[in-house]
Amino acid sequence: MSATDAYSQTEASHASPRTATDEARAALWTQIIGTAKHLRKRDAPQTARQPSVLQLKQGATATPVYFIGAGLFEFHLARLISSEQAIYAVEIIWPSEWHDAAVRNDIAACPPLEELVARYTAVIHAHAGPSPCVLIGYSFNGNIAFEAAHQLQALGTRVERVMLLDCPPEYPVWHLAARRSLGQIWNSQAGSAPQSFATKLRASGPVIRWALAAAAKAAKQSFLWHAMGDPGLLTTKLDTLGRPLHWRLIERLYDHSLRDYRIRPLDSHGALFRADRAEDCPSPVIDESLGWSMLFAGGFDLVPTTGDHKSMVEQSPHDLNLARDMSQALDQSCAKLKEQKQATS
Repeated sequence: MSATDAYSQTEASHASPRTATDEARAALWTQIIGTAKHLRKRDAPQTARQPSVLQLKQGATATPVYFIGAGLFEFHLARLISSEQAIYAVEIIWPSEWHDAAVRNDIAACPPLEELVARYTAVIHAHAGPSPCVLIGYSFNGNIAFEAAHQLQALGTRVERVMLLDCPPEYPVWHLAARRSLGQIWNSQAGSAPQSFATKLRASGPVIRWALAAAAKAAKQSFLWHAMGDPGLLTTKLDTLGRPLHWRLIERLYDHSLRDYRIRPLDSHGALFRADRAEDCPSPVIDESLGWSMLFAGGFDLVPTTGDHKSMVEQSPHDLNLARDMSQALDQSCAKLKEQKQATS
């Protein structure tokens, strides 16, 4: 089931008041129509400034929850979550200069992660004020949520929890990931007992096969981009001139944004909802937390969920399982804040 179909079925199955999400629907359709005009080779008009904070679900508690990004997946998951918090989506219109820098592959003109995230931070800080809040990010939006939590707390907005939907803190290119795994194998870091040459060679086989497949995929993408002029799938993310961004341009911006980023621990609670990551490089040293467990001073929860990186948010029953687990985490967060408030009153 596609994300569009999932969202349509969710809309048809709920009889909740529409006032909370009319603005969100309008923003989503603005993105979709802008992309449709581009596909029909019609110039999209310069976009009006869309609301940066869109309410996806009404709530009864005082702790707002913010999804980073306002795409179909966020709309769909928000309607499935059963917790009592009000749920919002935060989206920014990307500057056309970023779009142009990605097209030129001008690394210096692409924003570092701190600059990219600062726009989300300003929006959330203005909306939440000093009130405690929860941030949620799927895929690279999880990395944005993590840095936004740092920036928000520096501004005085407490981030009680960051919920990461299947994203690692680092994204090494394929050859560096393979080199790291091979180094772990041949340096005997998988265990205390020495391993024979034949054992190490056998363990290297899956890594080498993965690296060859990753190299072939990278070569294919490079050929399609440079020889065929194919920038990849078109998304509904618009820039300030109303132009939709292709996915490979977004990936390029994300990659360049991490060039000098320094990951540091966050004084908050973290939760990783981890899917089946069969696409990762095989490694003798498996970190189920993907590297997040030591980066949250307020505690960390690892929540395995069903499905892979895509199906966990767009296909039933995986999306229902994820929404159930997210609801439990949000309920725990709300209960913790209530206890803290009662203890100080």
